[in-house]
Amino acid sequence: MEERDAQAAGRIRSAATARHLGLDLGGTRLKWAVLERGADTWRQLDSGSEPTRLDGGAAGLVAQLVACAREAALRWPEIASAGIGVPGVYDGVAGTIRFTPNIPVDWAGTVVADPVAAALDAPARLINDARAFMLAELRLGAARGALNAIGLTLGTGVGGGLAIDGRLYFGHDGTAGEIGHQTIDPDGPFCHCGNRGCLEAYTRADQIALACGTPDVETAVRRAREGDQRARAGLQQVGRYLGIGIASMITVLTPDVIVLGGGVANAGDLLLNPLRDELRQRVRTTALDRVELVVAELGYWAGAIGAALYGAECTLRPAPVGEGVP
Repeated sequence: MEERDAQAAGRIRSAATARHLGLDLGGTRLKWAVLERGADTWRQLDSGSEPTRLDGGAAGLVAQLVACAREAALRWPEIASAGIGVPGVYDGVAGTIRFTPNIPVDWAGTVVADPVAAALDAPARLINDARAFMLAELRLGAARGALNAIGLTLGTGVGGGLAIDGRLYFGHDGTAGEIGHQTIDPDGPFCHCGNRGCLEAYTRADQIALACGTPDVETAVRRAREGDQRARAGLQQVGRYLGIGIASMITVLTPDVIVLGGGVANAGDLLLNPLRDELRQRVRTTALDRVELVVAELGYWAGAIGAALYGAECTLRPAPVGEGVP
């Protein structure tokens, strides 16, 4: 018994100082990052990205993930774990993806985690990409040091994540944190999830561009900064809708920090001021001056970094409370 305990302790110590790979499967780019943990700090050793290849379907995407994992392992041997961020709903026990709204392929039970694990000879775990973003900001970014935090990443859809008592919260099936799919208008427009009036239906990228009269979010932010009144009004409208959704989350969870990520967050006060105005009108049960609203710090690589952190934390703590996989 003592020998087995010593071996287990040795593996944990080794994992604590090893390299960990994060893969972030996006609709347009597949990103990866390799992190290394020191005594009390994390260091990003390397990163890369390439276009997501959809022509091979689910099997082709798995092959691309495996190829990226192998390339990372060749550059940085002795990778101890991998996390795979996926833009959709997954089965964490089976290591399969159920569906990805913005990646139009039929996953049909295709196993994703095991082939990556076999390529690395190390454990691999799936995590929703927005939850990976939240974990990265919680550990290394704008929410570091917070006990309770909410994260939203605004892009093609609106992803989210929750941290409670310093731990990412998954719920009973891994889907906790879908802030973009709370109903803010029961008679509102249809959302891609099938519901009406979701926060995402008003604040995803195409709706932001439409409200601002621009081809994309980046142009909307640029024109608003240049003084374009329609772009400014559009961002004000988006900020108001975000404020409605976030106010509900503050009332329920009373977080320390709220982190906003995605390209539109670069608008700064053009978006944040109307959001703050809405919070002041709607949050009545807790002190808003104790809730910090911040812009994400880790940018483009946040999903890959968070996936690597998740794989590492699962290796160090194999059965985290509240992991929420079915």
